[in-house]
Amino acid sequence: MDSVRCKNCNKLLFKGGFKHIEIKCPRCKRYIVISSAQEHPTELYCGKREEITHSDKTLRY
Repeated sequence: MDSVRCKNCNKLLFKGGFKHIEIKCPRCKRYIVISSAQEHPTELYCGKREEITHSDKTLRY
């Protein structure tokens, strides 16, 4: 089971499996878009999109 935390404030956003999810951190208002592990997750922050790669089971966005 993956756990996803906000990269900005480290708040736990959710635990579980997923194919595609879009979530906004309620604490710092960062908007996060994550696709399945075969694809590269991306994040929207201040109008720009950046690619995020991960190698462990705890993802921080």
